[in-house]
Order: sequence, then structure tokens, then C-alpha cells
Amino acid sequence: MTLSNWTPTENKKPSPTNKGSSDTDAIYLAVGFSLSRWEHMEMGLIRLFQLLCETPSFAACRAYGTLESSFAKVGMLRASANAFFGGRNAIDSEYHKDIKALFAAYEKAQQYRNNIAHGIAVGYNLPEGGHSGYFLCPPSYSTKKIKNVDSREIYLLGASYWYTADDILHYGKRFENMLAEVMRLISAVNAKYSVLKDSQFHP
Repeated sequence: MTLSNWTPTENKKPSPTNKGSSDTDAIYLAVGFSLSRWEHMEMGLIRLFQLLCETPSFAACRAYGTLESSFAKVGMLRASANAFFGGRNAIDSEYHKDIKALFAAYEKAQQYRNNIAHGIAVGYNLPEGGHSGYFLCPPSYSTKKIKNVDSREIYLLGASYWYTADDILHYGKRFENMLAEVMRLISAVNAKYSVLKDSQFHP
């Protein structure tokens, strides 16, 4: 198993001792890297789904691609994995265990991907003086991610997350780690059961 142990970054409010990035470019670059890694990982999951469905047809991949929620996607992935391993005389418990761990990691990571995808790069002048630096935070209209604060206050003080560029890269590297695990499992399971040729996998 190549999926490493992982914890999210500590969520600390901007303060004179906890400042964000010096400019917005660092935030934008980190966002681009992390979201690109996530989409590569999603492409890997499509191939894994195709393998678990045991079909060279792209029909299963196209059907999977119509799903918008991670809950629906992981439901289809789990069902296909259970059918794939349960339909064999000797269930490969180790691969099945690793695949289930991957799906659990995918569910956990989804919220951080969403925070990154729907965040904005902002900074402000600290009440104590000086500039906060730049963080990725939820927009002001995000009711679920902004606590009610007096309109005279800085709305970001009620934000549910404040990511620096390093924080965002931390999540991006996790997505990259998940991609590596997806590809390892595809290669190992396909090598053991000879389901598909390399040329038959979804691009």
C-alpha cells in the first residue's frame, strides 16, 4: 500500500504571528497545482472503475462521468469493487482492503478539494496593525462556511478555513499520493487477473 498516513493542516486564524502568503500569485499557483492533481486522480478512478466493471467499453466510464457528487461516485466504486472481488473463488482481501482504504481517503479529501475549488484569495489589514498576508478563504456569500459576524467586522474572521499557499500544496500533494495509489492498484489488480490490455483503458 502506497497511501501514506495523512492529516489536514492546522486551521489558524490570521494574526500578527500567523500571516499568509506575501502575494496572491503563490495562492493561484498552489490552487492550480492542487486542482490539477485532483482531476488526474479522478481520471485514475475512472480507469479503476472500468477495470472493476471488467469491460473494455468506455460506456461504464461515461456513465461514471455523469455523476456530480463524491457520495454517488464512491457508492458506484464500492459496489463495483465488491462485485469484482466477491465474484472470484479466492477473494484477494489485501487488494480489496487497499481499495477500500483509497475510497475512504477520497471521501475525506473531497471537502478540502471543494474548499480549494470554491475559495478566493484575500488579505486584509489586521486589527492589531499590519497586513494579514493572503489566504484562500470561502467567499462572503458562503453561508455554510462563514459564521455570523457583525457586519462592521471583517467577515473573514468568521471563515471556516484560512489556507496559505503551503497549506494548499499540502492538500495537492495528498491528491498526488492518492493518484499514485490508484495507478498502483490498477496495475497490480490487472496484472493478477488479466482483465484489460493497456490499450483498452480509458485515456
